[in-house]
Amino acid sequence: MSALQKERRVAKDINLVYDLSEKPNLSQLKAHQDRAVVAKLKADLVLPNDKILTVDIDFDSTSGYHDNAIMVMDDFGVEIIATAFEVKYGKEHAKKVRKAWANKQHDSDPRKPTYLLVQKPESVEKIPKIYASCGQERHPPKEAPASIT
Repeated sequence: MSALQKERRVAKDINLVYDLSEKPNLSQLKAHQDRAVVAKLKADLVLPNDKILTVDIDFDSTSGYHDNAIMVMDDFGVEIIATAFEVKYGKEHAKKVRKAWANKQHDSDPRKPTYLLVQKPESVEKIPKIYASCGQERHPPKEAPASIT
């Protein structure tokens, strides 16, 4: 670890490494007055064949992930989101969330999704878009995924 990196253990299985070197903000994203916003995440995914796939998730793009509010990565998170959708938007939308997590997006996909991304809705009358991602064989896919809701 370099002098410009700091490490912080949040929990026994969550370790953050901060790169404290200053960089200009070249994104179109703006921080809130009292809170930072996530512009990009880098994830190392452990695939079923025990290989690692590194994915950069860029939230300042037209990739379909803009305005992301929630990233769900396991069964517990999916159940929490599905329950919230059931209460707020109805059983049919909760069923879509559970189905998207439990199944491959396409029959030819090698895996079920690795994560779901939930976007904040465009207005209070609309339902948030949810993207099931990273179960396809082609990385990156040629087109942004379609929302499951």
